[in-house]
Amino acid sequence: MRDIFFKVIKLGVKCVLVMLPVAAFPLYCQKCMLSFCGPDYVGPYWNKEFTQMPHEKYYSTLIIGDSTANAAYLPEVLSDSVVNLGLAGSSTVEGYYTLEDYLANNKAPKDIFVSYMDYHLEEDEFTWDVCNFVHKLSKEQNAEIYKMVDKYGAAPVEELTSPDFDWDVLMYSVYSPTIYSSSVLNSIGSGRRADNKASYQDVDTRLGRYSSITNREYDPENVMGYSKFKVGKLEHEYYKKILKLCKKKKIDVHLVKLPLSTDAGFIDNYEAEVQDYYNDLLEDYDNADFYWFHTTYEHEFFCDQYHMNNHGAFRFSRELKEQYPDIFEDNQDKSLQRMAALDLDIAGENYMGELTKRIDDKPYTLIILDGTGNLQDLYYMYAGVNGRDVQWLDLEDNEKYAIYYVSANGEKFSEDITVDATGKDGVVVGIGADLVQLENTKKTGISFAVVDNITKKIVCARQCLYGERGFIDLLDSTGENL
Repeated sequence: MRDIFFKVIKLGVKCVLVMLPVAAFPLYCQKCMLSFCGPDYVGPYWNKEFTQMPHEKYYSTLIIGDSTANAAYLPEVLSDSVVNLGLAGSSTVEGYYTLEDYLANNKAPKDIFVSYMDYHLEEDEFTWDVCNFVHKLSKEQNAEIYKMVDKYGAAPVEELTSPDFDWDVLMYSVYSPTIYSSSVLNSIGSGRRADNKASYQDVDTRLGRYSSITNREYDPENVMGYSKFKVGKLEHEYYKKILKLCKKKKIDVHLVKLPLSTDAGFIDNYEAEVQDYYNDLLEDYDNADFYWFHTTYEHEFFCDQYHMNNHGAFRFSRELKEQYPDIFEDNQDKSLQRMAALDLDIAGENYMGELTKRIDDKPYTLIILDGTGNLQDLYYMYAGVNGRDVQWLDLEDNEKYAIYYVSANGEKFSEDITVDATGKDGVVVGIGADLVQLENTKKTGISFAVVDNITKKIVCARQCLYGERGFIDLLDSTGENL
């Protein structure tokens, strides 16, 4: 009898050991999503986490839309209380549930801006699988999607979502190995955790923006003709759900049609169809308006035919601020969060003229090692910094280097910044624990450091050569191409 008892105990222990990995797998997937998910899931995962938790900070303006919206709206440029909740590949379907989740956990904003590219309004394609993979959609939301697609979809539910909708919703909800094991196995030894953690931090710093963060320029091959504007029944119904929810929560809605590249051409009745659709859509909503940025941007402001690059997003965000000054009324105080995002933008800049626009009237200082021998006569290169002149930096024990500074917001030179000109190989600039060495350029030009006076950090060190067109392309601190 005793032997039977121990055999039962032994069998039980073996069963527990066998089942332990199976039971641990869902827990691992739930707690360690960034350790195994693909890079395209990081943005949606951040979006899910941000919208499904309460925030101490009040955000007065939300951005809803697809990847074109996520790329175009820069929260750090618009104001200190904007968050970009656009989702790559999404339609008004995900936009509605993103807004619903945020409002379920946070105080309603005063305004939301909504932007979708035409194809995300016409075609019944949305990111159902991605949203479920990161657990962005609840069981109730999935059930509602099923009913809406079944009623308004241009194709059957099985075609637009999953061949086995209810079963797959269940499998996603329990983090089933049938769905997640492939990603987990592929992540082993891939360094995916570190990469995803860094990407997540970048999205968090930029308050939701993760699409088309590049300076790459679009090279169009021919004209893109826009001849017909059409919104699918499903997308139209979710547009109305967004409007109804905002009306209920007393949120002002701004539907914005984003600028296109100069290779875009509007033919036939396209423009009239756009205006007619939005006039009809907003007829019953006094809290909503439609604005079309008819201005086309040169192709260098885009990275492809639809998505603005960093320069296009910077231009658009500044023009949007001018269009809606009451919404984006800004003060000069910059939070650490906002300054961190601005620092990322500046560090990623590749043109001198754009860099000076980005720091204009903000708490930055440029420390410049002059290699032109005549920098004061060339100060017009700082026209983007509110026309501020370069100032000679008078240092003791400096008989070798021509050193200048520019205060981007006109304030006096910060005592926190140190400049050591006693070295043989260049000038050392420091603030707090950050130090960087500026070396003389090999050709006529300047070396400079951008100092953030709020976060007390050196944002970047760059060189820029002087040519026939002035100071144009930025190089790294050693003179190599970025």
